[in-house]
Amino acid sequence: MKKMLLLVSLVFLSGCAVGMAASGHREYDDSIVFPGSNRAVIISKLGAPETSRKMDDGSIEDSYLIRKGNESSSGRAWAHAGLDLATLFIWELVATPYELMQTEERYRLLVTYDKTGTVTDVRKLGAATESTPDTR
Repeated sequence: MKKMLLLVSLVFLSGCAVGMAASGHREYDDSIVFPGSNRAVIISKLGAPETSRKMDDGSIEDSYLIRKGNESSSGRAWAHAGLDLATLFIWELVATPYELMQTEERYRLLVTYDKTGTVTDVRKLGAATESTPDTR
């Protein structure tokens, strides 16, 4: 009976680490955001801002939520799958907690542009590193 319970639990655990490694967030390159940068270049690299507002003086303030870490990795997913098969899914006992412990840094960038679309100010708000549970 114990062996059967162990076998059933291994079947239910299998693939969790593979799925977590394959899913993740796009890595944002915020190194292009600095005073003197162009708004069109920033939007082409980071995508459309979450919020954008025009100020009274004609300047524009854009807001971006930046996530770093916990990037998806097909190589890591394939490695987990191979080790699962090689160890008859015992690898999941190690890999699933490892994937659950992956952290990501989240913060908001407030970017202010002048009337010509040139960055005049960059503020980083709310930097926090946190564990990211699987949200599939």
